[in-house]
Amino acid sequence: MMLPTAWREELWTFGGVLALLWLVGLLTGLAAWLLPGGVVVYLLWHLYHLRLLIRWLDRSSRRLPFSTPGIWGYVYYRLEVRRRKASRGKKQIGRLLKEFKTSTRALPDATVVLNREFHIQWLNKAATTLLGVRKTDAGQPVTNLIRHPDLRHYLDAGKFDQPLQLQLQSGGDTRLSIKVVAYGQQQYLLLARDVTEQHRIELMRRDFIANASHELRTPLSVLQGSIEQLEAGIGGNPELENPLARMKRQSQRMMSILQDLLTLARLESRYEAEQLQSVSLSALVAEVMEEARAASEHRGGHHFHLDVAEPIQVRGQQEDLYAAVSNLVMNAVRYTPAGGDIAVTLKLVPGGVRFQVVDTGVGILPQHLVRLTERFYRVDVGRSREAGGTGLGLSIVKHVLERYDSSLEISSRPGAGSTFAFTLAEKFMEEAGLHAADGSRKVS
Repeated sequence: MMLPTAWREELWTFGGVLALLWLVGLLTGLAAWLLPGGVVVYLLWHLYHLRLLIRWLDRSSRRLPFSTPGIWGYVYYRLEVRRRKASRGKKQIGRLLKEFKTSTRALPDATVVLNREFHIQWLNKAATTLLGVRKTDAGQPVTNLIRHPDLRHYLDAGKFDQPLQLQLQSGGDTRLSIKVVAYGQQQYLLLARDVTEQHRIELMRRDFIANASHELRTPLSVLQGSIEQLEAGIGGNPELENPLARMKRQSQRMMSILQDLLTLARLESRYEAEQLQSVSLSALVAEVMEEARAASEHRGGHHFHLDVAEPIQVRGQQEDLYAAVSNLVMNAVRYTPAGGDIAVTLKLVPGGVRFQVVDTGVGILPQHLVRLTERFYRVDVGRSREAGGTGLGLSIVKHVLERYDSSLEISSRPGAGSTFAFTLAEKFMEEAGLHAADGSRKVS
C-alpha cells in the first residue's frame, strides 16, 4: 500500500464514521453528543498506537500489530520492512567484517586499525610479530608502543602520500615500510611491511654502482690521456684522426656517465641535516649561465634571457643545487636549435623561491613527460646521444629536489618548447633572502 492511498483510506474512514454518527444523531436527537464523542474515540485510537510505537522504539524486539487497519497498519508495515532490511544489512556487515579479519590475519604485513587520535582499535597477528603490539594494547596510542620520533612526526604531519621508512630501535637491522591510509569516519589503517632484505639489496646496488664507477674512472682517465698523446703524434694523418676523434668522444661520454652515476649514488645516500650550508642561489645561477653561454657557442649560439632576484640565500648543499640548476640549463642548451631563446628565472614567490627554465626547443610529446626523470630514459635515443646527454640529468634533478621536499615541474608542447621549474620551500631560505623580492636584474 502506497502512502497517498493509505491517507485517502484513512480520511474516507474518518469521514464515513462522522457521517454515520451525524445521521444516527439526527434520528436519535443525540448529534451534539455523538459527533464529539466520535472525535474523542478517534483521537484515543491514535494515542494508543502512538504509545505502542514508542514502546516498540524503546524495545524493538516487541512485535507490532501489523493487521491494524488504516494509516497505522501502513506505518507498522513500513517499520517492519525497514527493520528486516537493517537486520539483513547488519548481518552482511558482520559477515564482511569477519571475512576482513580472517583475510588480514593471514596477511604477512602488519595491519593495525587506528581511530582519529591514532589509538589502536584492532590488529592482526603479524602486527605482534613486526611491531611488538598485542591485542591487550587496544585503546592505547600507537606511538606509546612503537617509540620512534620519525613515526610520531609522520602521524602528526598527516601527510601520508609517501610511506615511512623506519628502522626499529629494538630490532637491530630490521627496517619497516609504514603506510597509513585514511578511511571511514576519521579512522586510519596502518600497514607495516618488513623491507630489510630489499633495503640490503638496494644498498648493495648503490655500493656496486659507486664502486664500479669509481674503479672505471682510472682506466678511462688513462685511455683519454693516451688518446691525447696519439692525437699529438699522428702528424695530421687523416686515416687516424677520425678514429681517434670518435674514441675521444666516446671516452668523454663514458666519463660523463660515470660522473653522473657517482652523483646519483651520493644523492641516494642518507641525507644529514648538518650538511646544510649557506648557498648564494643567485651567484650559483650566474655561474651556471656562464658555462651555458660557453657551451652554446659551440652549438651555434642562443639568445639568453636572465631574470635573477638578488641576493637569494638558501640553506642547502652547493654541489647538489649546482647539479640541479646546471642539468636543467644545459638540457635547454642541448635541445634548443641554434638561434633559439632560453629564458632563466630565479625569483621569490609566496612560500619560497622558484627557479624556471623556458626554451624554444623541439618540445616533448605528452606520453614522454611522466618518464623523463627515469634513469637513461630518452625521448629520441639518437638525438640525445648526438646532443651529448647521458640520460641521467633529470634523474639527478629529481633526487636533488626530493632532498628539499620539492619536485620537478615539466610542461612542453611539440614544436613549441619546454618549461622546467621547481620551487624551494621558505624553510630552506635564510633571512637575508626573504626580503629581496624587489632586488632583481635582467640580462639579455
